[in-house]
Amino acid sequence: MPKILIGVSSSFCANFLKGQVSFLVQKGFNVVIVSGPGEEISMLAKAEQAKLITIPFTKKITPFKDLVQLIRIVRILRRENPDIINAGNPKSGFLIMLAAWLTQRKNRIFTLHGLLSDTKKGIAGAIITLTEKISCGIAHKVVVVSPSLKEHAEKRKIVKPGKGLVIEKGSCNGIDVEVFSRNEAVLHKAALLKKEWGIRENEFVIGFIGRLSKDKGIDILFQSFNALANKQLNARLLIVGPVIEENPVADTILHQLYHDERIIYPGKLYDVVPVYALLDVLVLPSLREGFPNVLLEAAAMEIPSLASDIPGCRDAIAHKYSGELFTLGDVDMLAGKLEELYRDPLKKKRYGANGVMYVKENFSNKKIWNGLLEMYNALLEKNKLL
Repeated sequence: MPKILIGVSSSFCANFLKGQVSFLVQKGFNVVIVSGPGEEISMLAKAEQAKLITIPFTKKITPFKDLVQLIRIVRILRRENPDIINAGNPKSGFLIMLAAWLTQRKNRIFTLHGLLSDTKKGIAGAIITLTEKISCGIAHKVVVVSPSLKEHAEKRKIVKPGKGLVIEKGSCNGIDVEVFSRNEAVLHKAALLKKEWGIRENEFVIGFIGRLSKDKGIDILFQSFNALANKQLNARLLIVGPVIEENPVADTILHQLYHDERIIYPGKLYDVVPVYALLDVLVLPSLREGFPNVLLEAAAMEIPSLASDIPGCRDAIAHKYSGELFTLGDVDMLAGKLEELYRDPLKKKRYGANGVMYVKENFSNKKIWNGLLEMYNALLEKNKLL
């Protein structure tokens, strides 16, 4: 039975592996997950029959801790002896790739989820850029989660031309269209949440689902929402996700988040499917992305999206078909597009209907899983011939 070791940085990344792990187990793989600790990843490993090894990865550069973790990963690789290693994310992916290279492991795969260096400057930016180049350079294959990210990474010389590959049309895990569906059970849960959160029938609900961090463009979202509110449009802002201290948003935004009655903030939720059913539009004003699954999840739930015109988002939204892109950081443009959807419910409905078809045709999770399986089996077969 071939063994694959999958490395992710945090428990939150369980969303990137859901269903994929059990699929690989069913196809005869022994799956080991190396991740930061947390309830989400523990639940996934148990449910999908994978072995979980936790390491408290830090997002900041911490030389001593990083060296200790590197030594620990080397020991894990020697003990587990995986046939294939697939790791992503900036810090954890770099350490796992480096450990795999030091121990001369075969079949090193680095999954490029995005470029953290895009939003970093100075010495920190230079160091992160170097680690991204090393991670991609010492990997045997680089799986890039979207075509536009691949093009961008090659342009920045992070990935050598011809080395990166995109599975199908992108995404690290695809979308389960049976889960993200406006079925009766989901709509019932949504109705209960609507009552609990005091959302009235005539209110236009703008949503954000994800980590609340500066890189996600939360300040842009709040400024655009405030512009609508100043026009006395009947809008509410619904935000779901944890506040990230390592990449903090401004204190003024946090104050409004906790005290503005027009904003609904339940924090982090494990089941976000019924949340989508409450929205009129999803907004993702990120400064950088690899391939944002939230845009596909919203589309599968018949919800249009507005997102920054950056690598990754360009592949997850069919512009003026399932939603629209706006110029990065342009508050007025985003506010204008929100007002257009507010005043044109037919366009909103059309984008929603188109989004479902777009996801089903291009981003089914089984397409992504089968693409990964084909790559893994080809690597194993190549080893037999050597």
